[in-house]
Amino acid sequence: MKVYDTPLSGFLINELVAYESNENDNQMIYQIKKGNVQVLGEFKSEKYDSDIAYIIFANDEVISVDKQMVILKD
Repeated sequence: MKVYDTPLSGFLINELVAYESNENDNQMIYQIKKGNVQVLGEFKSEKYDSDIAYIIFANDEVISVDKQMVILKD
């Protein structure tokens, strides 16, 4: 895992929405609209198509997304 000394500016190209399971009434956990995000770091993961995930901060949430979902501005 690599955590950047200074967050990078990025643009999330798709809206992201996550819901809890049926057992919890499908309550929304978070919704992040496409737009500006801060990229805090990255790590390798076979879970993602690119094998690399960015750790992003947006809408008071910190989540990981596939590297291909964010366009870096810096």
